[in-house]
Amino acid sequence: VTTRNRHVYLWGLLAPPYTDKEFDYIWTDDEAQDYVGWLSFLKKMKRYRARYASLVFAHYSNHEKVTIQKYAERYAMLDDDTVQWLLGLRNEPSPLFDLQKAVLDNLVLPIAGYGLKEICKHPKLVNFQWQIEASGSQWSVVQFSRFLESSDIQIKQRLKTELLAYNRDDVTATRKLELWLRSFSKPKQAV
Repeated sequence: VTTRNRHVYLWGLLAPPYTDKEFDYIWTDDEAQDYVGWLSFLKKMKRYRARYASLVFAHYSNHEKVTIQKYAERYAMLDDDTVQWLLGLRNEPSPLFDLQKAVLDNLVLPIAGYGLKEICKHPKLVNFQWQIEASGSQWSVVQFSRFLESSDIQIKQRLKTELLAYNRDDVTATRKLELWLRSFSKPKQAV
């Protein structure tokens, strides 16, 4: 999740076997921790790469790939092995898989928009509901801004907890969307 200044304060993902317990993240309290957060993200990606042989990071939109590219440029790390792997700059494909592209290229859905929430919340599609109804990308930017402005430790902790819950729901919804899409590719049983 990014701020207007393109500081990623929360890098979140859902690790195998993809339950709420496997929600993993890197959090930075402010922009001063930006570089440390980026390095922590790369370190975590390197560990996941070593642990899972055929790892795929499903995401929704090209935002993740673009953000990784911009961070690599910002910190002059385009030659970093993990960055090159994530961006698919070597002789192996990127582990990043954009579900939005798969949806847009292959489906016509009975909804007005093709955002993650529109698809996932629809009761006849994925039917996943976020814990915090009002949450969304703009909501998260406002909440993080409040986090930065507050000096009250309890308020900061509540805001961080809400932001983590929103991000956990986003990565869980992405996983549910992936499973929903995969259900279309299952072989049909003979009648």
